[in-house]
Amino acid sequence: MGQYSPTLASYLEPLPHGADSYPGTCVKASIVRDAIDDRPLPASVRLPAPVRALVDAPPPVSVWVPEVHFHIAMHAIRDEHFGGSSTAFLTWVYSRHRKFFSGALYRALFLVVSPERLLINMESRWSSFQRGSTLSHKRLGSKDVELSVTTPPYLYSVASLEGMSTTIQAVVDAAGAKKSSVNAAVASPTLNVLRVIWE
Repeated sequence: MGQYSPTLASYLEPLPHGADSYPGTCVKASIVRDAIDDRPLPASVRLPAPVRALVDAPPPVSVWVPEVHFHIAMHAIRDEHFGGSSTAFLTWVYSRHRKFFSGALYRALFLVVSPERLLINMESRWSSFQRGSTLSHKRLGSKDVELSVTTPPYLYSVASLEGMSTTIQAVVDAAGAKKSSVNAAVASPTLNVLRVIWE
């Protein structure tokens, strides 16, 4: 089937055991299903065997799956559907999440919850959707919050962090921010820092 796509190959390279790295660091299958339902990965796209199995027969939304597998799928989607383009991929991520968070359920929530409260509450709700990593927050000023995500080494690539930043921006905008920015950096192999500023 040929080689892995460029973005996917670069993600796999630093992982200690490739697709089998960090099996205890997980996300809910709903996150994976949402992405691949919108941008399927056909059989022509080369994937590590466990990720191909996940993509071809996704488990129920409540099942925990290795987070590495999610990131592999997202890197493959970026290459397959967006030609590796960061701009096109992130536009898709943003629009997909804005549409999701604009649904009736979240629209009612955002009427009573500010962007700041949502970001601060992410710390306590992180374990509802993620296992094996931690999130903490720090208020840097009015409408200025720093989020720190600690993970096993190289779980997040720059591309992964860009996707997370864009998702957070979509949440903040859906909560009523008139203008927002998320500046993110891979501070170390185990620490990712996102500074969220809004008006």
